[in-house]
Amino acid sequence: MIWISVSASTTKLRNNLRMRQINRQYPSDLVLRLSSYLTILLLSLAAGGLAQAQCSSSPTTTLQAIKGVGSKPLAPGLRVTVAGTVTAAFADPRELGGFYLQQAGLNDRPPVGIFVYQAQQAPHTYPAPGERVLLSARTGRYRGHIQLERVEQIAVCGVDRSLQAWTLHLPAKASRLRRLEDVLVRVPGELTVTSNYQLAHYGTLRLSVGGRLFQTHNGTAAVAGVPAGLILDDGSYRARPRPIPYLNNNGTRRLGSEVIDLTGILAKAFGHWRIQPRSAPRFRDTNPRQALPPARTGSLRIASFNLENYFVSLDARGADSNAAFERQQRKLVAAILELDADVLALHEVENRRRAVAALLRAINAASPSGAKYLAAAAGMDHGDGAIRTVLLYRSQLLEPRSVWINEDPVFTRPPVAANFQRLGGKGPAFVVIAAHLKSKGGCPAHGDVDQGEGCWGKLRRRQAAALLEWIEGLGAKVGHQRFLLVGDLNSYPGEAPVQMLLSAGLRNLIAERLPPAGRYTYVYHGYAGYLDYALATPALAEAVNRVAIWHINADEPRYLGYTSPQAEPTPYRSSDHDPVIVDLR
Repeated sequence: MIWISVSASTTKLRNNLRMRQINRQYPSDLVLRLSSYLTILLLSLAAGGLAQAQCSSSPTTTLQAIKGVGSKPLAPGLRVTVAGTVTAAFADPRELGGFYLQQAGLNDRPPVGIFVYQAQQAPHTYPAPGERVLLSARTGRYRGHIQLERVEQIAVCGVDRSLQAWTLHLPAKASRLRRLEDVLVRVPGELTVTSNYQLAHYGTLRLSVGGRLFQTHNGTAAVAGVPAGLILDDGSYRARPRPIPYLNNNGTRRLGSEVIDLTGILAKAFGHWRIQPRSAPRFRDTNPRQALPPARTGSLRIASFNLENYFVSLDARGADSNAAFERQQRKLVAAILELDADVLALHEVENRRRAVAALLRAINAASPSGAKYLAAAAGMDHGDGAIRTVLLYRSQLLEPRSVWINEDPVFTRPPVAANFQRLGGKGPAFVVIAAHLKSKGGCPAHGDVDQGEGCWGKLRRRQAAALLEWIEGLGAKVGHQRFLLVGDLNSYPGEAPVQMLLSAGLRNLIAERLPPAGRYTYVYHGYAGYLDYALATPALAEAVNRVAIWHINADEPRYLGYTSPQAEPTPYRSSDHDPVIVDLR
């Protein structure tokens, strides 16, 4: 782009003379066209001369001096003239409203870049990436960030054919990142998407190096990556971008996806380093959706699934409207039908009988005639907590010989257990215990606060001890030791509550049967791990054919959930936890 200063009176006189001569010979529409062509030609000639004059002048200030590289930066409000190469432009009103300018570093040192704010200009008038420009502007600050603003003149001085992105290897020290701020960089290799929590709200993805991030106590350190300290942004700081960026053909961007050879401007905003890509990043779907759970490999299937607050009471902990509730229920039912489990342990159901009845009604309405469910302990008291655990079973295949609710006051949502036998007495009986221990959140002001395992760690340890005592007592009642404990224990495998259960002889089927990279059911702040378990006594563990986690929720962006009016009735993001599956022979 070239800003031009041409005398208005001279231009007017010249145009009037030419218009009078042309009007005598040509129709009015042709006159208008010729007049436009002449005006453009005259302006171009004038601009070319002015541009040459401007580009031949010497700039007075370097970007190094403006930004204070090795010295104190210039004060805001100073008029400066600088030369440099445009590395990226974000001119759309929904974008950053400016472009980035860069000067080569001396003696093989990194280049110096700066943001030029020019939101009042029309997008098509911005200089293009790769063009060398000379501009006059004022020094400025925005949220503490040094920039140029109040641009007075810009002259395009040719094309910089030597422009290349500076290589940035991650993770990098803070001093290295500060030195490359506002510079065009290229991150070679693969970066992994480790958080998509803000994708719909701010158009950002958090990245890691060497694979996705796992919780410290998850027992998966051998496959865990490290934080890249970098966010992939979308060239804008506005909220709720439309369309949502970086989606694949399925309308999602799952965790575990990879970004290949990311190139863009390294910037810092709102406390985080980020890349503003100059062109569309290249993704690799290394963690695609699983259309179906693994095929059944045994005669019985047991599944555990946290439903993320299934409430029929609106505007409580679940849906806040009838429409949202319908979306939630359709998505949950779609997932449950595909699980095709003979025993279902469902958690975070509203602790009201009519909520259980509504859920059961919806599942059975969509189930085949020979695969309907009944609820164990449906008429029993489930404590005074807001949510409960529900144990469903297929009555055409199984019958519960006994059903129990653990009434120990240590549980706010009492565990449920049933001793199942196949109809006709076929095969040995087995006990399924469904439990949901106290969560890590809702921290008290003092007492059972976070001591490295989230809040309420002491309470979860007491709950684990109560479960062990209960299992021992039930074993004496049923006369066998075939027990399977499933549910959301709100503890990672290396934390004390789970370690207590394992030390007592229960076996962690997920750790035994699944590869480390697949051991997760939940993602918190970009770190994956499993809070949902299948723990078996040795007698039952020998009868297990398969253990699986169906990754339909934890990897998906949260905006695909039922809170969005555009949510589809598919299993994907039906909850925030992935279901766990156990097949028995």
